Amino acid sequence: MEKWEIQEKILDMLPQISFFGGADEDEMDEIMEYVDEIEVEAGTYIYREGDPPGDLYILLEGRMEFSILEEKVAEGEPGILFGMSATIGIQKQLVSALAKTDVKLAVISRKLFMTMCKKNPELFGKIILNIARDLARDLKFLREYVMEHKRSTG
Repeated sequence: MEKWEIQEKILDMLPQISFFGGADEDEMDEIMEYVDEIEVEAGTYIYREGDPPGDLYILLEGRMEFSILEEKVAEGEPGILFGMSATIGIQKQLVSALAKTDVKLAVISRKLFMTMCKKNPELFGKIILNIARDLARDLKFLREYVMEHKRSTG
């Protein structure tokens, strides 16, 4: 896909992708400078728990599975953003991300953060706030998952 095609696909998914919340058209263009697309075959890990931090990913097509300590904790459908806790926290990956089907991913380079922090602090602030909100939702999900697991195992 060409950059403009990736951007169109992302724009179609925008209501699902909080990462871009509050970004205007010019800021979207600026972000897209750091976005590429990759295709990954089913059964391939995008990253594994314990891997070094990498880029952020948006699932454009296909299905993903996420696991912690080899236990499936979630599935992802098009529009999901993943890989952010390691990228932002500069820590090893906390989960494994497996392509359940052939997938197309938009890859947001971690260089975006280093550049935007100096080049466009306002956009950087929006992105960080959006990621913080996503991470808070992820923590809530994990808390509920653990509570459910405790109930089911007695």
